[in-house]
Amino acid sequence: MDFIVDFFAEHFENCVWLAVLLIALCPTLESKIAIPFAMNSAIWGNSALSPLSALFISFIGAMLPSILIIILSRKLKGKTTGFISSKFLHRYTTKSAYIESKHSNIKKYLALAGFVAVPLPLTGVWTGSLIAGLSNLDIKFSFLTIAIGTLISTSAITLLCVLFENSISYILIISLIIIIAFLFIDLFISIVKKYKKPKNRMN
Repeated sequence: MDFIVDFFAEHFENCVWLAVLLIALCPTLESKIAIPFAMNSAIWGNSALSPLSALFISFIGAMLPSILIIILSRKLKGKTTGFISSKFLHRYTTKSAYIESKHSNIKKYLALAGFVAVPLPLTGVWTGSLIAGLSNLDIKFSFLTIAIGTLISTSAITLLCVLFENSISYILIISLIIIIAFLFIDLFISIVKKYKKPKNRMN
């Protein structure tokens, strides 16, 4: 942790906003890490961003790749290659099918916004954009819906950091631990499923 702190403090001391923007751009991390990172005076000292600045920059950074992800995944959806049918995108096609199963468009977009708004690992802009791209939802409305969900998420995280201002370092560390734990659990489940399938076929 000290190595990370020293790296950012040394290379981004005069442009904290850029460090926050780059972290918000990263899949899985996004605003969940970017906001407590931006407001953390233990890292930045007096250069730590205000709550509103942290929210705004994290929101912009998280949303930057959204439209590109939607468009690219929409184009890939029409291809007959094995990429879309691979295990990598299976979870996203499953979630997009769930959203499309809603009877009204309002419920579809509400489900997408709700998925993006929950500040948990494996949710957020990247995942929401992939789901939107693999569905038949309108691109413009999908982008707007993801933006609303992201605003809710960033606002909730910012509020948490403001309420527990003296514990921002702990919030940052706990958030990182939770994300890493979720990724390991998800990887473990994927491996278990992979090795269970051949046995089931044999039976």
